[in-house]
Amino acid sequence: LAYHNVLMVMLWSALAERNVRLLSHALGAMPAIPAGTAWLTYIRCHDDIGWAVTDEDAGAVGLSGFAHRKFLSDFYSGVFPGSFARGGIFQHNLRTGDKRINGSAASLAGLELALTREDSQAEALALDRLLLVHGVILGFGGIPVLYMGDELGLLNDYDYTSDPDLAMDSRWLHRPVMDWTLAANRHDQSQPAGKLFTRLQKLIQTRQALPLLHAQAESRIVGSDNDQVLALLRQSARGRLLLLGNFSEQWQTVSRYRLAALGFDQMLYDHVSRQRLNGGTDLGLRPYQLLWLTAAPAKD
Repeated sequence: LAYHNVLMVMLWSALAERNVRLLSHALGAMPAIPAGTAWLTYIRCHDDIGWAVTDEDAGAVGLSGFAHRKFLSDFYSGVFPGSFARGGIFQHNLRTGDKRINGSAASLAGLELALTREDSQAEALALDRLLLVHGVILGFGGIPVLYMGDELGLLNDYDYTSDPDLAMDSRWLHRPVMDWTLAANRHDQSQPAGKLFTRLQKLIQTRQALPLLHAQAESRIVGSDNDQVLALLRQSARGRLLLLGNFSEQWQTVSRYRLAALGFDQMLYDHVSRQRLNGGTDLGLRPYQLLWLTAAPAKD
């Protein structure tokens, strides 16, 4: 087992950039893992985020590695114009310019800012971002790991600054005391925690019922011909599943020609929404929508 740090970093990069070219290239360039091994996939953990974006990967998609790493630090610390994120800088290296980022998944995904501004539309987008990236780690293969409180959308905890033993380490920004009152009310659909918990629980239950997502199934980036939509194929003797994820707040389309090239031009079943879709037509994805597609079973 090994933590898939590259996947985590690239998911946050794609959310900030609203573009999956770097994500797709970096994952596509990684060698297959040996039989009998598996990834631990995750969105957040107890530690900071170091931007593991190599100059080579960045250059392959027309980016400057240095500039992109700076952009990500600026974006997730909230200083980049238009950023939805609220995070903290960690270990700023004045010589190299390197900056790492702290913050809870929910705050980095925009929930903290949305609630501060009492913006219901921004809140909905933040929750959709969280469901999208968690849906990718659940669908990618291996063993997905949820960090404490992410299932409830816990925000940054700024109280650490008043504790002299913790104040100098901003990683405590995302190491809160568990909010058990919030956990007890996790089914309250009027609150962001309830909305997130219910949708994430449903997604986990869906994964549990899908043998196609077994860790032994190949995970392969296949491309959607749309720079805003991630396309990942899971394939094994158990069958084929196509994961599509829209990493922008705009509607996006995957063409019927691309679906046909991937062998998904028949009636399809989306296991996330539990709806039948026609793969013989262009497929529209709403902002931050996640699809887990298989061939639809024949109707009785």
